[in-house]
Amino acid sequence: MPTYDFRCAQCGHKFTVMVSISDKDKVSCPGCGGKNVEQLFTGCAVRTGSGGSCDIPATGGGFSGG
Repeated sequence: MPTYDFRCAQCGHKFTVMVSISDKDKVSCPGCGGKNVEQLFTGCAVRTGSGGSCDIPATGGGFSGG
């Protein structure tokens, strides 16, 4: 199940919730119980290749082998 980051419009609390995509609109703030929350868009990590190494962004864009 995916995790999503949210911020409460009432109290400003930032939190992460593991919830199905169909239930994202039912999330409430764990701090104040507010229902007016907005989803935050954050970066993600992608693991590629083999041998237990991750590719990292190369200078100028693209990826260097890892």
